[in-house]
Amino acid sequence: MQGSERVTPPKAVPFEPSLSARVTRAPLDLASRIADATWSVLHVLGAHRWREGYETDLERGWSRYRGSRCSICDSPWEGW
Repeated sequence: MQGSERVTPPKAVPFEPSLSARVTRAPLDLASRIADATWSVLHVLGAHRWREGYETDLERGWSRYRGSRCSICDSPWEGW
């Protein structure tokens, strides 16, 4: 094919989840937003949200364990 017969490729269409997938996921999204907001308020009062912390560097291809850290302020857990 040459000239005017050449077919142009279709435009890239961004992926949009279907309406049913968004409706199904909505209660979980709302619950996680409420939980995150609650933890943010409690964090101001001194409560931390401890999670296992890993650091990953995709460019170098490694990850390392950083210990238990607060998921809000990233401070290390210094207990026991």
